Amino acid sequence: MNSHLFTHDFWGIWQVVPQTLGLSLVILLLSVILGTLYWKMQGSRFRIPRLIYQILNSYFRGIPLLIHLLIFYYGIPIVVKVVSSRFNLGININQISSMYAVVISYTLYSATFLEEIIRGSFKSVGEDQLEAAAALGYTSGQSFWAVKLPQALSDAIPKILNYYTLLIRQLSLAFLVSVVDIFAKAKIQSATNDGYVEAFTAAAIVYWIVCIVLTLIFSRVEDYLRRSDRRVLA
Repeated sequence: MNSHLFTHDFWGIWQVVPQTLGLSLVILLLSVILGTLYWKMQGSRFRIPRLIYQILNSYFRGIPLLIHLLIFYYGIPIVVKVVSSRFNLGININQISSMYAVVISYTLYSATFLEEIIRGSFKSVGEDQLEAAAALGYTSGQSFWAVKLPQALSDAIPKILNYYTLLIRQLSLAFLVSVVDIFAKAKIQSATNDGYVEAFTAAAIVYWIVCIVLTLIFSRVEDYLRRSDRRVLA
């Protein structure tokens, strides 16, 4: 292995870490919002929202993320053209932005899995805690904000943060639609200087460092939430 080439590749790849983390964070936040909507649809007393949720859940769980991404990237312009032609809208899109395709497709995909985390976290709150709050004179709304929501969040947030690290690694697929993340930068570096071993070893170490740092941060967050949860229970 060429140490000079490895060092060059490492710092070149490191430059895209902020972009990778930022894009993953945007997708995560949008996925949490959409996942909450999925959760409400799943538990709706109306049949149509439940049916829509079941279709979406089946689709996103049954199709690989890569295929889903490519369908969005190549398919949306075609759909827009057909709809525009049908209704004389005058809209002509030859290609969707790579970034938009990644954000939309990853958000829709990730929201399905985050919905399960959100639903499970709210179910994990014991009824005895709500009954105790009611005995203290809390209304149902006060019990939700003071007891149920804090405990559900303390259970959900560590799992959501763990999903964030998974999302960072899944973003490597975005290279196929020209979005440059850690993996994509390694591909570019290796193609530029023919140092495939150096570039991908550097990428592996960058991923490893990012994962270690995030794990340490998330552990602190989890400890804080655990202490906060004990105060709520008290």
